[in-house]
Formats: sequence, structure tokens, C-alpha cells
Amino acid sequence: MTGKKLTRRRFLRDLTAACTCSSLYVNTLNPRHALGKPHKKYASKNKMEMEYRTLGRTGLKVSALSFGVMRLAEPAVLFEALDMGINYFDTAHSYQRGNNEKMLGDVLEQYGREKVFVATKIPPYHRRLGMKRLNDQKSLEAKMEKSLNRLQTDYVDVLFLHNIKDPDWPVQDEMLSFCQKMKKTGKARFVGISFHSGGKTYVDTVDQALKTDVYDVFLATLNYKSPKAHMDALKRARKKNVGIVAMKTQAGGYDQGVRESFNPYQAALRWVLDREFVDCAIPGMVNRQQLAENSGVIGMKMGWSHRKTLAVYYDGIKDRYCLKCGACSSSCKNTVDIHTIHRSLMYWEGYRDFELGRKTYRELSTAENALACIGCSTPACRCINGIKISERMRYAHTTFI
Repeated sequence: MTGKKLTRRRFLRDLTAACTCSSLYVNTLNPRHALGKPHKKYASKNKMEMEYRTLGRTGLKVSALSFGVMRLAEPAVLFEALDMGINYFDTAHSYQRGNNEKMLGDVLEQYGREKVFVATKIPPYHRRLGMKRLNDQKSLEAKMEKSLNRLQTDYVDVLFLHNIKDPDWPVQDEMLSFCQKMKKTGKARFVGISFHSGGKTYVDTVDQALKTDVYDVFLATLNYKSPKAHMDALKRARKKNVGIVAMKTQAGGYDQGVRESFNPYQAALRWVLDREFVDCAIPGMVNRQQLAENSGVIGMKMGWSHRKTLAVYYDGIKDRYCLKCGACSSSCKNTVDIHTIHRSLMYWEGYRDFELGRKTYRELSTAENALACIGCSTPACRCINGIKISERMRYAHTTFI
């Protein structure tokens, strides 16, 4: 974000430029606000017909393009998003050490809490003596109270158990009791789980959570290179009327493979929104340019050129972007969390966010991080997609430790 003053004229200029340069189509729009008229102070002259969809059995009418707030530091971008008709915002208890929730709360206090849907996430576990241990219900409730105070509200529309890594966690009594109590007391209208694990763990997490009939929404990694098994799992959830929110939609956002003649990020986002089982997507946005770019997918129709764009983009990043197929997990003779380590590298190399990459890596235990890879003389890990896993793991450890 530059130091220049944000004006609506400058934002609209950037919006037009972003959409034109990418040669993608934007509807002629006059913002249709699902929850009433926009606040006069933030009423915009830009014309964009936002698309709204029902979030599974919740009945919430959410904007197809929603907002992942995790890395945002400039609240002016949130005001612009609200004015464009985006009405679902995703944050978490741990983002920016709580400051992310505070920023969103300040914006909603000015704009009007009743006009938007807020989702936050509570971590279901903590670390003790290098091991993951589930939080008890009292601890979960304390974190929830802190999140509500930061958000300046007495309820959230969707509460997620954050970053589920073990398929058994969603069915634990402590987790279920906490979620049911939050709904009963009105502190959460609906509850769900978030996950971006790889391979069979992804599928098992969905299937285990579906057994409980407690969770109303799933927040899951999904993009145009996602394994078919992952998409099939989400389809099963959607058939049971569970809301599906997609994250990590743009396959890392790497510069590699990107040319001026095409924009793979918009094509990737549109691909996700075209899945019939997806209710909305929450791409992380950090500035006006990204907001303008992502809004360009509204009304866009996927064609042959866009699919070719995605193929060329993947060809440029396939040596480093993990598809989370899970095939490598059984080949590693140690307990290294290959998927999470790849994700930490993606935050650094793709998002250009070193601190987030390091934080993600350092949350791993000694048994899970790549320390074992440093002294591994005969690596057995194999990637069927051509990533040199042992080299990437060693690079991650020396970069983030």
C-alpha cells in the first residue's frame, strides 16, 4: 500500500485498469446490497452487479466473491469492498495477533454490523511439550469472548474450528459441546470447520465431520489443481446442504509463469466460482489493486483462453506448488508434515509474506518440521508431480529457523 491518499476516483481508475488489462469481462453494475442500502458516507458511483448465493443450510445470502481479511492492514480496502456489495468477511482469532479482528470490528462499527456477515475461527488445539493438545471448552470459550470483544459484536455469523489437521478432532466431545453451546447462547449463528490438509486426511476430515450433523459450513482449500477426491468430498458435503467456502483459490499467487498477456489469478478464481458446490470464495486481499482484480471475475465466462492461461501458469510453478494429493506422505520415512511446509514456502514465495511463512513453519513440532530432512542421506520421499521434496524441505528449514 502506497502512502497516497485513497480516493474513490483513484480506486475506480485502478478497478478499470485492472479489468481492462486482463482482457476479462466485468458486468455493468449498480451495487445490489443484499442487506439494505449502502451507508451514504460510502456510497459509490461504480457499477457492479454482485452475485449472491445461499450458504448451504444457513440460508445466508453471501456474495460469491467474499473477503479473506487475514493479511489486510488497510481498512480503507474493506470500505471499498463493502460498497461493492461484498458482504461476507473471514478473519480469525490468531490473525495478526488479534489485530485483524480489531480492524474488521472498527470498520463494521462505522459501516453497520447488521449489514454484513462475519466469520471468525478459533484454534481447537495448543502445543505443550512439543505435542498438539486439544483445548478444553473453558479455553475455547475464553478465546471466543476475546474475539467478540475485538470484533465489537456479541455474535458472529459463522464460527469455525480453525485448521483441522486430524480427522478425529471434529468429533471430539469438547469440540462438539463448544460449538453447540455457542449456537445455543447466540454467540455463533452457525458453526463449521476449516482445513487445508492433504491427501486422504482432507477426505477423512470431511467424512468424519459429516457424521456429526453439527457443522453447517466447511472452509476448505480448493483450486483448479485440487485432487478429484477432494472435490468429490466437498460435493458429498454440499449434497447434505453444508455450506462450502473456498480458500487458497488462486494456487499460490506466484509470479512465475505469469505474463502480461494474461491473468491466471482471475481465471483461477472464476474456475472455483464455477463449481456448482461452491457457495463463495474468500481470496486474501491486501490492497485496492487485488480487490479490483478479483472483482473482475464477476460476470466473467470461462473460455478456452482462460483454461490455457491456467495451464501455462501451472507449468511455470509446478516445480514448487504442492497439489496436496498426499502421494508423498507414505513415502517419507519420518513424520515430516510435508503439506504444511510447502504451504509455509508458498506464503513466502507466492504471497511475498515472509513472516507468515516463518510463523506457519515454526508452529510445527520438531517431529513435524524439516529438521529430519537435514540429516537424511537417502531421501525416500517422492512427488509424483515432480517436486524435489527433500530439497524443498531443507530449504524451508534453513530459511525459517
